[in-house]
Amino acid sequence: MDKNLQIPGQYVIRFQTAPVVPAPFAHFYTLKMDIQSAQELRVDFDIVYNDRLELTDDEIYDEGFTKDDDYKWKGSLPAIWIDEFADILASSKIIRKREESEFEDFIEIELDEDDKRVTIYPVDKERWSYFLQEMMQAIFETGGREKPFELSYVDIDNDAKTTIDLKASFGKKEFTLSKNAGTARKLDWNQLQKIMDTIYKAEFVPDNASESKPSKKGKYITAGDGLWYQLGVAVLETTNKSKDVAKIEALFNTLSK
Repeated sequence: MDKNLQIPGQYVIRFQTAPVVPAPFAHFYTLKMDIQSAQELRVDFDIVYNDRLELTDDEIYDEGFTKDDDYKWKGSLPAIWIDEFADILASSKIIRKREESEFEDFIEIELDEDDKRVTIYPVDKERWSYFLQEMMQAIFETGGREKPFELSYVDIDNDAKTTIDLKASFGKKEFTLSKNAGTARKLDWNQLQKIMDTIYKAEFVPDNASESKPSKKGKYITAGDGLWYQLGVAVLETTNKSKDVAKIEALFNTLSK
């Protein structure tokens, strides 16, 4: 099949988490992409969490959920997502036979081929799952459901103070760093996942965190929840042998250069 992007073109992606994924994380969604031109992408997105499919309104309330936990949105995404979709579609191995596994996410793509609608299935599901997760974050951000990712690291050493601010927009797919409130510089987008993996591998303990901006000697992280987590106090090792906190310190030492 021709895996080059059709412009204009209409694509429908259906995604469902692997059957082994438990509630409340299990979900499925439909993403309709209407590519009007190389610069205009319209989407129609609808996500439903599986544990609420059979619940009545009263049961949803009793379980502590609201209808807002499911989400629908129509709108336009930045043109960068046309390029991203074109890249992954062109570079993926595709099959036409539906395959399902209880340990793998289910993904199917509906598109036009020879004047008829056909359904295809990507083989590299893990890669597609990650791509779609980022695109879903872009939708949440563009639709106003979630804010862009922001994280600040503060290192106070006697009279010296260093602040590193990280900001990532999934909508624009931009990742920036600023030091001591200086001019922001762009970082490679692929660094975002590596940085988040390093930071969040440690254990964050909200009960040990503070709502007050730090002023005493120490190293601190805040990430949008209004709390400041001091390394070694509210950011802890996951095991006796792990070096998670030391890796976070080393990461920000590198980023501050």
